[in-house]
Amino acid sequence: MADPTNRSSAAIIAFPTQAKPAAVAPATSGGDTDASARLRTALAALDAAVLSQRAAMADWQSAIGDLQRTMGRLGQSVAGYRERIGALDGKIASLGDTARQLQARAIALENATQG
Repeated sequence: MADPTNRSSAAIIAFPTQAKPAAVAPATSGGDTDASARLRTALAALDAAVLSQRAAMADWQSAIGDLQRTMGRLGQSVAGYRERIGALDGKIASLGDTARQLQARAIALENATQG
């Protein structure tokens, strides 16, 4: 078993240190610092992003309105289609009845002429 007091195989690694931050630049003649310039740039970029987001939301809301109108028209088309299918079903049933009646008459005439 290894001797826990023997530390000759252990290597101590120094903890990495961070570079010290640069000192804040003193105000220039206009009272402007690099930090305030960066802040103004960041705020301008944020304003642009917010405006872009507002435009995107307006476009999205417009697209949703278009979709609602299109779905309404589609619903009306489907309702009209169902009505036409129902009317067609009635006509087909009527034609089927007429065809069966004609078939019965034809069979009756054929039987009468053969007998």
